[in-house]
Amino acid sequence: MNGQKERLMVLDMIAEGKITAEEAEQLFKAMDEIGDESGSTAPELVPPLSHLSHLESIPTSPSSTGRSSAKELIAALKEAGIDQVTLSDMQELQGHRLTAEYVREIRALGLEPDGLGEWINLRAHDITPRYVRDLRDMGVKDLEVDELTELRDHGVSAKYISSLRDMGVKDLEVDELIELSDHDVSAKYIAELRQVGFKNLDVDELVELSQHNVSLKYVVELREQGLTDLDIDDIVELSSHGVSPKYIGELRKLGFKDFDADDLVELGSHGVSPKFIAELYKLGLKNLDIDELVELGAHGISPEFIAEMHKLGFKDLDIDDLVELANHDVSPQFIAELRGLGFKDLDIEDFIELRNHDVLANFIKSMHELGLKNLDVDDLVELRNHNVSPRFVRELREMGFKDLGVDELIELSDHGVTPRFLREMREQYGETLSLSQLLE
Repeated sequence: MNGQKERLMVLDMIAEGKITAEEAEQLFKAMDEIGDESGSTAPELVPPLSHLSHLESIPTSPSSTGRSSAKELIAALKEAGIDQVTLSDMQELQGHRLTAEYVREIRALGLEPDGLGEWINLRAHDITPRYVRDLRDMGVKDLEVDELTELRDHGVSAKYISSLRDMGVKDLEVDELIELSDHDVSAKYIAELRQVGFKNLDVDELVELSQHNVSLKYVVELREQGLTDLDIDDIVELSSHGVSPKYIGELRKLGFKDFDADDLVELGSHGVSPKFIAELYKLGLKNLDIDELVELGAHGISPEFIAEMHKLGFKDLDIDDLVELANHDVSPQFIAELRGLGFKDLDIEDFIELRNHDVLANFIKSMHELGLKNLDVDDLVELRNHNVSPRFVRELREMGFKDLGVDELIELSDHGVTPRFLREMREQYGETLSLSQLLE
């Protein structure tokens, strides 16, 4: 049997209801005749249409499903400039319900899809002749296949375009129609915006408002809170930063009356909630202005942080003090640990100085254990700055240097007198080398 693989494909198409038995018989006859003419026993392609002219003499009738025959479809495709179709092509065309009638209707509308791929693309996206005609009635003309499929994919119908035109939104490009549809900009939405005075909006403004969930209700409630002079940019900013009318109302109850859109955006974007403000009030931080609240929020200074500082005795801290502490990572835990090591009378600047030089509780505790007690802030900072570590001190003590002061330790470190160096010198010059000799 000629073309065994192709014949099995045809049988599969019959089984799947994609072609009729009569259409399959015509394909088998064509395959047999082409096989005889070419001498080939396994043709892979339905021959070029020019080689199938003999099919025109085969009597055909429409299938019971109303579909055009394979011969009619091949003829219509030939008229569209497609001269060669494989059996697999035929299977795909039938699978997408591409008919001769469809091909001719689309071409009658002036569309000339480029190759089988574009024809299949049209059918796969359900681009009907009526859809094309309806778009043209709305003034959307001269569209290519990819533009039609894009519009269909994004739910842009003639009815949708008509509703926009009724609102005065006309002469839109394909990209603009898609943008509006994707962001659910309906005629109803446009009408609601007009109720609050937003007229003659362009596509970008409509998309921006919809994208940030700016509704008629939102604008009305903002105005009820006294924000009556907001433009589109203001409203979008407020919505995008989660500033609700309820939030504004709660701020007013806390005594904030004179603020504009920028103030509200700053508060909202830095997490300054009414609850945050109320907790600050309980801690005695009242009469704060918006800039101060934003400063606290921006630096992550929580009411819990301030309460812990109060417990440690720092009750008169102003905003700048709190910001300095937070910026230098001076936590209540850090202060409590140092106080536990005897540093009871340090002020804020001392704690910041120690934290800046990475003088932590473990460092101080280790130095104490090595006999270096009664160190003040300057001593600790100097030791840290000159890389005098607890390990360095411990190794020197193990070599007999037990009573070295801060200045001597710093001098040894600065001159590169390491424990290893000391061992080498002693091996060379004896165990009685003094510190001054080593430094020479």
